[in-house]
Order: sequence, then C-alpha cells, then structure tokens
Amino acid sequence: MRRVVLILAVLLLTGCATIPKMGPVLVAGPNTGGSQTELGFLPAGPAEGATQREILDGFISAGSAPQNNFRIARSFLTDEVALVWNPTGSTMVRGVYDSVKVTSATEMTYSTGIVSVVDEDGVLISIEPERNFEWNFIFSRVNGEWRLSNVPDGTLISETTFSSTYGEYSAYFFNYDRTALVPDVRIFSRQGDPVASVARAVIAGPSTFLPNSSTAFPEDSELVSVLVDAENGKTIVDVSGSASRASITDQQNMLAQLRVSLAEFADVTATEMSVNQSILSIATVPGLEPDWRVDDRPLILYNNSFGYSTGSETESISSIEANIVNLGPTSVSFDASTNTAAISSPTGVYLVKDGVNRLSRQVSVVDPQIGGSQSVWWVNPDSPARIFVDTAGRDFTIDGPWSRSARIVGLEVSRDDTRVAIAVNDLGQGYVLVGAIAADNSGRPTYVTAYRRLAVSADSIVDLAWADSTHVALLGERNGVVHAELATVGGGSRLIGQPPNPTGISGGNSGEAGLVVISGNGQLWKPRGGGWESTGVVADVLATQH
Repeated sequence: MRRVVLILAVLLLTGCATIPKMGPVLVAGPNTGGSQTELGFLPAGPAEGATQREILDGFISAGSAPQNNFRIARSFLTDEVALVWNPTGSTMVRGVYDSVKVTSATEMTYSTGIVSVVDEDGVLISIEPERNFEWNFIFSRVNGEWRLSNVPDGTLISETTFSSTYGEYSAYFFNYDRTALVPDVRIFSRQGDPVASVARAVIAGPSTFLPNSSTAFPEDSELVSVLVDAENGKTIVDVSGSASRASITDQQNMLAQLRVSLAEFADVTATEMSVNQSILSIATVPGLEPDWRVDDRPLILYNNSFGYSTGSETESISSIEANIVNLGPTSVSFDASTNTAAISSPTGVYLVKDGVNRLSRQVSVVDPQIGGSQSVWWVNPDSPARIFVDTAGRDFTIDGPWSRSARIVGLEVSRDDTRVAIAVNDLGQGYVLVGAIAADNSGRPTYVTAYRRLAVSADSIVDLAWADSTHVALLGERNGVVHAELATVGGGSRLIGQPPNPTGISGGNSGEAGLVVISGNGQLWKPRGGGWESTGVVADVLATQH
C-alpha cells in the first residue's frame, strides 16, 4: 500500500486528527455567485526537454487542477501510471517548507510538512502540530522525455492554493429519528465538479463526526451522474443500486437530502433523482428543511424587562417574563419553540417554563444553555472541567477530551440539538470543540462523542455562540486583544474585527450578519463593513436563542 494512503489511518491512530492551535485555516465558502463549471486555474503541462526536477515540480503543481480528471497532472506520468494513479483518495495541504533530495539517477525523495488532509469524501482533518512526511518518486524515459513512473496516490497542494481553490459545502443528513436535516461540511475543489461531489457525499453517508446521523440512501447506492441544465438549473442526480426499490418514504427522504444539499449552488434551481436514467416520481416532504431560525432581534434583559429589542423598546415575552425577571438573572438561554429558558442567577441554575425549577444551588461558571427536550447544560465551580446536563430530572455529566487542568468557559447546543460547541481554556491555550449529541428514543440527550476541534486563533476564549447551523462565532483573546472570529464546523475560520470591550456574543440566522456582541458597559454591537457598529441598544443581559 502506498505511503500516502496510510496517512489518514496513521493520524487517526495517533490522535493527531485535530485543528491547529495557532492561526486560522482559511477556506472560503462555495462559489454560489456564478457558474460552477468555470475552468479556473490551469497549470502548464510538461515542457519539451524538461528536467526531472521540473517534471516533479510540475506534477505537484498540477495537483491543484482537477479539470478533466486531472488531465494535466497525468501528462507528467507514464501512460501506465497515468491509468492507475488515484488523485482523489486524499488532498494533502503542505506547509511553507519542502525539500527534494536526489537518491539515484532515476529517483528523488520529496519531503514537506503536512498541515491538513482532505479525504476522498471531502472531510477535513487538520494535523496539529504540523508533521513531516516524505515520498519517493521514480522517473523513466518516454520517447526521450522524462516522465514519472512511480507516484503516490493523492495530491499535494500549498496552503495558499488550497485557500483560493477549495470551498466549503454542506451535505445534509438526518438526525436520530429523521425529523430534521443536519449539515455536514465538506471541502471540495471549486475547479472540479462540486455539485457532483456534494451529491456523492450525501449518498455515501455522514462523516465520523456525525455518528448519530444517517442517510436515507441504501448502502449499495452510488452516484452515477449529475446533469445540470445550464438554461433552467434543473438538476438530475442518477443513482445506482436499490434506491428504486426503496419505500416511498425513503425515496422522499433521499430526495429531501439532495435538494437541501444542492440548494446552495446558484446553478441549481430544482433537483430530481433517477435510477438507471429513469426519473423517479417523488413528492416533496414538507417540513424537512434545515430552518432552525430564531428571531433576528436581540433578546435582552433591561430594567426588569425581558424580550426582543426593537431599538427604543423591548417587546416582552409575556408568558414567562415574570418568572425570568424575578430570578435576577445574570444570563438567559431561551428556546422560543418550547417557551423555556435556562437561567443563571446568584442563587443557582434554573429551568424556567410555566414554573421555576432550580437544578443547582451553585452558580454556573458558564452561561447555562437550553438544549433539546428542555435539557439544561452548565458547569459547576467545583468541577470546572465537567459539564452537567439535566433533562426532566434525569442528569448526566460530560468529561470530554480535555485535561484536568482545563477550564470550560463557554458552551452552546446547536439548534438542531445534534451538536454542542464547547470553549476550553487550558494553560495559556484556548480552543473550541464541537461534539455530537446522542439521544434516546424520546429525544433526550444521553452523552456526547466524536469531538472535533475548530480552527481558531486565540490564546484564550471569552465566549462563543452558534452563528448558524455550520458556524460557531467566538470572542477570543490573543496578545492581550479580544477579537471576534467565525469558524466553520469542519472547515476554516476568519477574523471579523475587534468589537469594543466585548464580554458576550449571541448568534442569529445568517452567520456573521446575525451576530450581536455586548460590551462591558452593556452596549450592543453588530458587525458592519469589516468593523462593528453600535445598535444604540443597552442591555443588562444579552440572551442566547436556541
């Protein structure tokens, strides 16, 4: 087996499948503004009389051009090797430094640091710290010209090229009881065929980071083709296997997954599914849309009033406002769908709905959060590295993949109730983890597993919030300055400025645009034009919305 093929297995066995602690991995979003079939960057093929080194450099450079099944990269290979080389098995993102050593008259060894790997399903696994790998290349003469006669599977690509040519896309899968769709971010080259890549990922099933999710497609299903009508955007996904023999409900669920996943492409306006080129007549399932929306207005507590800020006034949530205000809360996490809230006050942690239920007499060291099945999540001061979860009187604790010296400084359950984002500070290092929530048959959370570390560039974390279903926003401190940052779950991150004296952050529906930050003096700020603009609203507490 080739050495490159083993990289992912080695990383997973050695526990190195994490995001780097220093510096964000920058991966831009999907190109939804224009055609997905643009040619993009095309490197040159082998020049006449090229040296071995020029052939090697050209081959590595051409790995960033997937057009026509990596036609240019294959032109550097002998005909025999070009037929069997598999460039899509993994994409390895290399660091700044590399080296080439001549080991014989027809062999060279190439070595470089690898900072991340994207597997064939588009799942990004970052390597921390950067690890050095080397590969052996063998050359042969073909009609008097040097060509590569032995190469590793996969492609090598620089961080700069990776950031500019690869994008983040979401493949959607079902939660534990198939009542909702959950996004699983994948990384694919924009210059290839990202529409087909996303469809293939959907059919193949969720990544290991969503172990409690599933796909409606039968196990023997494979993508045959994706046809996009350039004029009207109608897209037909042809699938092999037993999909045509599946139940009506399963077929509806398959199509729902494809429609939601491909809706992010501007070229795709409608999606149908076919088997053996025969289009299946499938009715759309209502309600299966990833639409966990919250109110766009900031939810605040101010002057003993709790509700949505309209600028000059606060629109109260009358049914439970009194119960919340009477507790003198220092934080509020509110779920409008169930009209419940998790409260922190000087007298403990509470679940508020029609009545008030105290869950802990200790004051949580993080803002308690409301989750699925009216669960409440918090951290007691005598166990700062342990999360407590209570659901209707049944509780459990979470001891995650962090050290005993760690301090949990923030957490929030995703609105689809399948994931929890956790901020951790540990001995001068701050990081954010997202774990998958397992639930019982009634939907109550039971444990958290399959943690992944997000790409953030902070020495310590101040606060975090879900910005939408695929992004976590955070306030992080680095070199004594607190900045805001937006990290994709399964992708990269980017800085979004420095709000004035920020102490807390809350997310909305649309990523960066829906964020609200509260400063030390109670002023609320929203991002605008690369900076932060005051909303003119002052609050005692900025609530999170679930």
